[in-house]
Amino acid sequence: MDKILVIGGGSWGTAFANCLAVSGKHVRIWMREKEIIEAVKTKSENPVFLPGIKLSPRLIPTGDLHSEAKEADILIFAVPSKFIKNTFKMLKGIVGDKTIVNLSKGFESTSLKTISQLARDVFGPNILRRWVTISGPSFARELAQNHPTVVVACSKNRRRLRKIQSDFSSSGLRIYRSTDLIGIEVAGSMKNIIAIASGIVRGCGYGYNTTASLVTRASVEISRFGRKLGARKQTFWGLAGIGDLMLTSFGPLSRNFQLGERIAKGETLEQIEQSSVMVAEGVETTKAVKQLSDNLGIEMPITNQVFEILFNHKMPKAALKELMIRSLKSEWNIS
Repeated sequence: MDKILVIGGGSWGTAFANCLAVSGKHVRIWMREKEIIEAVKTKSENPVFLPGIKLSPRLIPTGDLHSEAKEADILIFAVPSKFIKNTFKMLKGIVGDKTIVNLSKGFESTSLKTISQLARDVFGPNILRRWVTISGPSFARELAQNHPTVVVACSKNRRRLRKIQSDFSSSGLRIYRSTDLIGIEVAGSMKNIIAIASGIVRGCGYGYNTTASLVTRASVEISRFGRKLGARKQTFWGLAGIGDLMLTSFGPLSRNFQLGERIAKGETLEQIEQSSVMVAEGVETTKAVKQLSDNLGIEMPITNQVFEILFNHKMPKAALKELMIRSLKSEWNIS
């Protein structure tokens, strides 16, 4: 049986590691915080990131990253995008021929690169022959509660992709396959921006008319951006696209949704970030996508308004009004 190391003890890393452990896999999870490691060992619970969820006794926590990474056959990364490059650097020279599975979503705001592009910078281009990204509509708490969850795994290496699909699928987790890596990464990253926008809509007191309209137009915006970067349009109709977008835009469990709602109710970004140990990936991604879309000349009205609200203190209702009074046009650019 393959030895699996999940790197990152946040809510998603813990839930995914637990899902594998429940299905009988040999799983260890690396965590930074000694107190969380102790809680998982003694109480079978991650009280900070997944409170109230009983974890499998098969899930073994560890604080020894290098030794465990050397022993593992499969490394699964579940680290926030702003920290993942440094995590890659810590493991340079250790990954060997191991299969790399990425659960992280986002663009690095400084380099404007996706997670796989950062991995290529650190490990070299051959890393993509062993690389699998998993994305799709999946709240950590619901996966940990064994709610049926369906995601998509993506890789250029069809053999490793099929192996991960077969080995990781279970009665609680169903995995489909894709080879559109850039599409999966764009969709998984940008849905967090729209989740912030959806939370803003809710925080402003608006209802489902507004949210449904936002999500529909956001799907067009995400697709337009992704296609410019070389993605396939079908990806944005699938699990990593519209599936994940609907989940995070209508589901209040989303950290990005919660952040948007709190901002609309008067808190600042700084206040929210200081009050929570959770990382809302949409904040860094908004910076990166705004810069990338400006560089490439892509029309991104929703992303631009989220950027203005987060970083230039624009009033949320003013931003929504500006979206409503944009010039009128055909829905599908048909003359």
